[in-house]
Formats: sequence, structure tokens, C-alpha cells
Amino acid sequence: MMDRIITLLSKDMLKYEMAEVPVYCKYLVGAAGVVIGTGLAWRWTRRRRRRAVLAVARERKRRERTGALERLKRQIENNNMPSAQVEAITQLTTKELLSQLKTNRLTAVEVLTAYQIKALQVHQKTNCVVEPILEAIEWAKELDRSSASKGPLHGLPVSLKECIAIKGYDVTAGCSKWIGDPCQDDAVIVKVLKQQGAVPFMRTNIPQTMISYENTNPIFGATVNPHDPKRSPGGSSGGEGALIAGGGSVLGIGTDLGGSVRYPGSACGIPAFKPTSTRVSKKGGRAVLAGKNIQSSWGPLGRDVDSLIVFLKAVLVPEMHRLDPALPVMPFKDEVLNETRLLRIGYLSFNGVFEAVPAMTRAVVEAKELLEAAGHQLIPYEEDFGRILDLFVPCVFADGGQEIQEILEFDEVDDAMRVMKQVTSLPIFLRKLLAFALKPFNPELSGKLKAICGLRTVSDLWNAVKEIKVLQDGVIERWQKKELDAIVCPAFGCPALSNGLIQHLSGIMTYTLVFNILDFPSGCVPVTAVTKQDEADMENYPRITKQTKTHQILKKDMKGTAGLPVSVQVVTLPWQDELCLRVMSDLEEKVRQNTKHN
Repeated sequence: MMDRIITLLSKDMLKYEMAEVPVYCKYLVGAAGVVIGTGLAWRWTRRRRRRAVLAVARERKRRERTGALERLKRQIENNNMPSAQVEAITQLTTKELLSQLKTNRLTAVEVLTAYQIKALQVHQKTNCVVEPILEAIEWAKELDRSSASKGPLHGLPVSLKECIAIKGYDVTAGCSKWIGDPCQDDAVIVKVLKQQGAVPFMRTNIPQTMISYENTNPIFGATVNPHDPKRSPGGSSGGEGALIAGGGSVLGIGTDLGGSVRYPGSACGIPAFKPTSTRVSKKGGRAVLAGKNIQSSWGPLGRDVDSLIVFLKAVLVPEMHRLDPALPVMPFKDEVLNETRLLRIGYLSFNGVFEAVPAMTRAVVEAKELLEAAGHQLIPYEEDFGRILDLFVPCVFADGGQEIQEILEFDEVDDAMRVMKQVTSLPIFLRKLLAFALKPFNPELSGKLKAICGLRTVSDLWNAVKEIKVLQDGVIERWQKKELDAIVCPAFGCPALSNGLIQHLSGIMTYTLVFNILDFPSGCVPVTAVTKQDEADMENYPRITKQTKTHQILKKDMKGTAGLPVSVQVVTLPWQDELCLRVMSDLEEKVRQNTKHN
């Protein structure tokens, strides 16, 4: 009864109050309602239409991809290459391939055909190829016909991450809005590779926006790990990792902002290298979050460390600096790579933030022993990278995720990006409020929410940039006091994860992304495989830090991982890329010798 009385009184009061309002005000309120309603309806209609257009574009792109793969299959069938010949060619190392191409024991067309066949086989198992580069056969034929002197990469097939520009091909970064916008020119690195005799032949899969350690997008789907299809190849250069690890390419080029070359290398068990950020040209391609103050690097993944060295030697030439004059002129330093001086190397198993799983820390110990067997001096090295790592997400997402929102506004959002999209769609004040409320109950999630708030003012951004420089100087000073040439540490927090899992974890990527912040060259080398004992040791994990939700998830996910590859990371100071590759090469050689003896 009381509710009814209040309702009637409210109606009477509203009627009385509205009677006091001038008629023109009522019309204004009504007109405003119509305008707002019309605006909302127009926005909803526009959103619906735009999404429909992008859905059609995705389907068209998939058909184009299927058609290109079918054309390549028909081309290959016409060549009628025996499977034994395919295996013989694709088993050769990069150096062996280049030697046989240079002496005409193999032709560029033969090598290309063998790798096209193998790449399609790997693609069938892993979904690693975005599309073949159909012009590759003509480039290979031209190399075979040419009487000009042969370049250092003569006839070598090279695969490229999808975000690297090839004239006439879309660069989507896994985002529907960029379908149907073919590149007008090759990336600088592609031009240099071609000039040096390489044959770009496959474009490989990436995650949506490339801001993910998964490798899945709504256009081309998910790539899986060649060692276990239930597990991820890592991201964002996961297509390269899967293709090379499966034997479908001997050398590929990826990009690395927080481990996007090294994590796929680690997860797939192949060497991969992130150069100093301005050592290799990044001109020509799709850059997401291009305004960030933490720089990405373009670098190689390969069958062996020699492949990485061959790549850098071939591209660090005057032509690259002519095409991209902003780069420092710094040719490859053979004298550093070939020196016989024994080195002083630090080894680190814990970065002060996240405790790597037992398989990864065991790999560091094994790497230490192998490098000692090579004659180098290994000393314990400790560094708490906590504050440096705190700056990564706020600096990369200094805009609070606004650019990601704009890119994905009308797109189908992949599962791997769904959490990112949802969080960045929240107002900044609400993210901060949730971060504060969640801190006592879920500090990991609270930290993520706080970090993704970005930086509030230009002054905050400048202060972060200055702090990064101070922290970088501090790390360099401590290295120099210890007279270190390099360090060895875990390549990642764990081996390959189950598909779709990494977005729910915190901390495991800190071993790679810290060296993007510091801009130290670094690369991963496979040294061992997960053992049953490593799985058993997960029962007592973590041993150093307090157990979090991430650790609990890892304890479950690391079951059944015996046999998966395990890598370590080698790191040197800025501009000492050749020294980093030398340590990687020494380590790989000792792993190879150790494997033969066992």
C-alpha cells in the first residue's frame, strides 16, 4: 500500500513540476531525446554494417589464401620432385645449402621446390602459413639464368612473418581492418635479402594485433606447435617458429617487442635472435603501437645458429643503410665472432620477479657446464629486474589501450585478445578502482589492471623514459664491474604452453621482455628437453617465491611435457650482437657434441 501511495505521489509531483516548465523547454527536451536516440541508432547501425563488411573481407581473404595454396600445389605437382630428393635437400644445413647452390650442385628452383613441398606438409599439421609468395618461382628461375656473381644468400628460401611488407600482398597483423590494402613496396629488409640472392617464399601466421604470446587470429586461425598440436608455438612470430621447427624453412624473419622472436624459438626448439633495436631495418611493414618508447627488433629464427649469423652478415651491408639512412652504419664484425678469447659469462636462474619452472632452471645449469667445457669462465650473477619490468606495460600501453580499442572496434575479437579488449574498454578510473579492490584477493590481476591504465600525463611518460635510462645504466655498470661479456638465463618462464593458456598467466614472459626494455641483444638456444624428473619436480614448485595462481596453473599444465624442447637465453650489452652470437654458437656446438656422445 505504501509503495502505491509513493508511486501516485511521485506521478502527481512530476505532473505538477512539468506543468511549471515552459512549453518550449518541453520541446527542447523532446528534441534532445530524439537526437540522442537517433545518434545511438545510427552508431549501432554503423557498427553492425562495418562488422558485416569485415566479416565478408575475412571470408574473401580465406578464399584467396586457399586459392593461392592450391595454385602452389599444382605448380609443385608439375615439377614432380621425388620425396627422397625433398628430404635430402631439406635436411641440409644453411651453410651446406649455400655451398651447393654456389657450386651449382643444386639450383635455386630445386631448393625452392623442395622447401615449398615441405612447407605445405608442415602447414597441414600446424596452420603456420598465411599464404605462399607465388612470385618466388620466377625469382628462383631468374637466379638460375643469371650470369652475374652470386650473392651470399644465392637461392636460399627465406620465410617472412606476415607483418613484413611484400609488394602486392596485404599486411593485416591478424586484423580485419587491414584486409584489402596491399603493400606498394617491399620492406627494406626484403629488398636487401633479394639483392643478396635470397628467395622470399612463404608468409607466416601471427596473432591478432601481434600484442600476444599466442599465435591465433580471426582471419587465418590458430597455429599449433609442431612438437605437440595441443600446445602453442608461442607468439607473435609463432608461424615462423612452427614452420622452421617442422622443417619447412631453414631461415625466417620475425619481429620482437617482448620476446616475439625468442619465445617461439624457445617453445619450438630452434635458435632465434633479437638484435639491438636499430641494428636491422624495420622500415616497411605493419607496426602496432608504433608510438611506444620501448622499441621492437626485427630478427632471424633458423635451423641453427649459423643460419642467424648468415642472415646478419648478409643484411648488415651498405645497401641497407642506403635504403634506411636512419640506421647507424655498423657492418657485421667478423673479428668479434671469430676471436678465440675465452669469455667471462654470468649465469642467472631467477630474475627477481618470476621463478622459472624446474626444466628451465636445469637448462641454465647445463648451459653453464657446457660453456665451462668450452673453456669459458662462468660466475653466478644476480639481478632483480623488478622495477625495470614494472615499466614495460605502462610504457607500451601509455595510451591506456586506446589504439588497441580503435584497431579492434569493429573486428571479431580472437579469444587470445578478448581479455585485453575487455580490460582496455573499461574507463581508466574503473580499472584503478578494480585494481585497488582486487589487490588483497588477487594481486596478479590487480597488477595487470593497474599496469594497463597506462601513463596519465606527458610528464609521467617523460619520467618513465628517464627512469628506464637510469635503470639501464645501472645494469650496464654492474655488468662492467663484474667484467662480464655475457649472461645466460632462462629463455622463458616455461616450455611450450597449452593453446590459449598464456593470457591467464603473469610473469613467465619477464625473462624476454626485460631485454627489450634494456635494448640488449639476446637470443635463445635449445640445450635440452623436459624430463620425467622435471615433471616430478613441479610438485615442489615454486621453491623461492610465494605460490600464485600462475604457479598453480603451470603445475597442471606441465604434466605430460616430457620431451618438449628447453632453451636458454644468451644476452650481451647493446651493440654487442656478434658477441652474443658467438656465445650462442659455442653453446650450440657443445650441445651438439654432447648429444653425439650420448
